[in-house]
Amino acid sequence: MSDIRWAEALDSVRKETMGDGKLLFMFFHAPSCGGCRKTLDITFKDSRVVELINEGFFPFDFLVTEAQEMTAKYKVEWTPTFIIADENGVELERWVGYLPPAEFLSQMHLSLGLAAFHRQMFKDAENAFEWIIDNNPDSETAPEARYFMGVSIYKETGDPSHLARTWEAMSRRYPGNDWTKKASAWS
Repeated sequence: MSDIRWAEALDSVRKETMGDGKLLFMFFHAPSCGGCRKTLDITFKDSRVVELINEGFFPFDFLVTEAQEMTAKYKVEWTPTFIIADENGVELERWVGYLPPAEFLSQMHLSLGLAAFHRQMFKDAENAFEWIIDNNPDSETAPEARYFMGVSIYKETGDPSHLARTWEAMSRRYPGNDWTKKASAWS
């Protein structure tokens, strides 16, 4: 099993990434943080997680006690904190706290989808959300992914019937979920 190939210098990676669409993945952690230790010992040892991070991102590892400037810049208040940013270092998504590998993968795909959505790359967003629905439909992220998958299809096509179909699917699969309640406006 290989390890995550952490990048060294943010500025040189930014120059490298210009125009290629590859996002930055930032991991902020602390020496005494139990969730950080579990992330390093369990989640970041899972081959699926390693592959996704190495192939889809330029990953950066920031120890908050040493990277105080970056910690302040990104307003990291708790660890572990994970940030997805564009090639200019502009934050697109973040989440906080330890997740085991399967949930971490779903969170990564949700964040990828939301990052694409924010950049109006609706087909890419749809694909990321669909990964969650296909691979981890019972995850905590699945209802939000299903909601934004419908919104992405609507934004791409302009066809509001996708929103109604999204609500119908969500009301069957995720009744009572807050994202289903939000989608109920489309019924």
